[in-house]
Amino acid sequence: MVDLGGRQILTNSCLSSIPLYCMGFYLLKDGLHKKMDGIRAKFLWQGGEDKFRYHMAKFDMVCRPKDQGGLGIINTKIMNDCLLVKWIWKIYQQPDELWFRIIKAKYLGEKDFFNSKVTGGSQFWKGLHSVKHLFKWGAVFEVGNGRICRFWEDSWIRDVPLKIVYSDLYQLVRDPMIHVADSYEEGYWGLSFRRCLSAQQYDRWLSLLELLNDCSLTDNRADKVMWALDNRKMFTTKSLYHFLTDGGVKSRVAGLLWKSRVPLKIKFFLWQILNDKLQVAVNLVKRGGKVL
Repeated sequence: MVDLGGRQILTNSCLSSIPLYCMGFYLLKDGLHKKMDGIRAKFLWQGGEDKFRYHMAKFDMVCRPKDQGGLGIINTKIMNDCLLVKWIWKIYQQPDELWFRIIKAKYLGEKDFFNSKVTGGSQFWKGLHSVKHLFKWGAVFEVGNGRICRFWEDSWIRDVPLKIVYSDLYQLVRDPMIHVADSYEEGYWGLSFRRCLSAQQYDRWLSLLELLNDCSLTDNRADKVMWALDNRKMFTTKSLYHFLTDGGVKSRVAGLLWKSRVPLKIKFFLWQILNDKLQVAVNLVKRGGKVL
């Protein structure tokens, strides 16, 4: 029996790990990810031999988590995004580090990251802005002075941003990127809208004010960012990667298969049987192969 299980391990530990350093700084093009997928898929099904072998499963399926019926091969596109999001986390956690002071002087000035411009930036800076929407999936703010947290865009008083909970009001505000500190003055909350509110919208505004009554700002304490996807409230690439790849339906049979105490090549063989991916005559004919 061909040791496909061994190739599965090598594909993840070697071929998938080689580009990780580069992906930690640059957002690679989709075409480059497809080329890497082609190389990894060829090695997984063919090995180092020159003899052609059919790829029995699409690589998207191979990259699914094992408990969702895949092989758990690293999805380099998602991993690339996760590694870059880590830099956004560092921007909030390490404001006094030398590397951030250089970034701040070059790109930010007096603005924060989400209000900064991307035009004219380096490939690294453009990559961060391309994945900044993913940071919002796990970032939760503990408000201090309110100068970093944005009132509508960030999660702080609820588990989701207020622009989602109060979308009707969000569409009417003059400044959707306003910070919490700019919405609070002398113990009162206030926002500027582009037009007068209807009776229903005014009731929603009163509901929002009632929610805000329990919140107050502290001038001598900065806003703190926590990561909701990890039990320690600290960002990990693993937690975001699992969140982004855990959108499928879990298979109890597949979960038990990979936990079973049998050799890895037997597990791979059983996975092929379970998903009808064996290189048998019926499956080869479907792919245009000739059976003698």
